Amino acid sequence: MADRVEFISGCPAYGCDNGRKSYNWEHHNCGGKEWLDQNGYLECQKCHLRDILISWKFRCNGHSDFREVNKEKICEILSIASSIEKGSKKFKAKLLMAVANMIDE
Repeated sequence: MADRVEFISGCPAYGCDNGRKSYNWEHHNCGGKEWLDQNGYLECQKCHLRDILISWKFRCNGHSDFREVNKEKICEILSIASSIEKGSKKFKAKLLMAVANMIDE
């Protein structure tokens, strides 16, 4: 049972309409792969920078600037993310609950 998965999802950035196109996210500073754990933390596997998902900023092919996470759509984006499907139902439920709680704080 996975307690983390490689972060592959649509762009979670505010104002981006690429939410359904999947990206294999990498850390801009070092090029390390990003992994997401069931508690809603994103971690770079190269430099080990780790923080809550909603504190990261994202850039994709749809916009050249780094943008904050769209807190209104992040749970929807995560629920259809292909990488999250590799986790168990319990993993997915725990992740979505953790991220929802982060947003409410």
